[in-house]
Amino acid sequence: MLSVLFPDVEDLVADYLRSRVPDFPAEWAGTPVFTDSLPDRVAGDDPTLTVRCEESGGNYPITQQSLLRVFAWADDRDDTKALAHLAHAALLEHVGDAEIVSVRQVEGVVPGFDPEVPEPHSSFAVLVTQRPTGSG
Repeated sequence: MLSVLFPDVEDLVADYLRSRVPDFPAEWAGTPVFTDSLPDRVAGDDPTLTVRCEESGGNYPITQQSLLRVFAWADDRDDTKALAHLAHAALLEHVGDAEIVSVRQVEGVVPGFDPEVPEPHSSFAVLVTQRPTGSG
């Protein structure tokens, strides 16, 4: 039976964002990007970005589409929004490559606060369409 392999979409998006973070304004140029849903941070820690896949489907075995949510975490709500807007813009500039066909906006930047997580955050959602990398 033919098995088509799609690279881990969270890793692909996190790697792409890591490649773009140095282009951000100086205060954000060293922001780490993780694939953890909730970062292990406390007040005063540096801001972070996290990438989480919420759903995958698509036209298997030709393409896979995944809904991803990217979170910006910081001590200040305005900082989370600024960082999320930078990451959002960077992802929407993705022109496609061998693994990612396209990145499309699903939801713009939305500030939020989770009472169970004491850190302010903002998030946005994108739809990532992937190509397979091979078969197994």
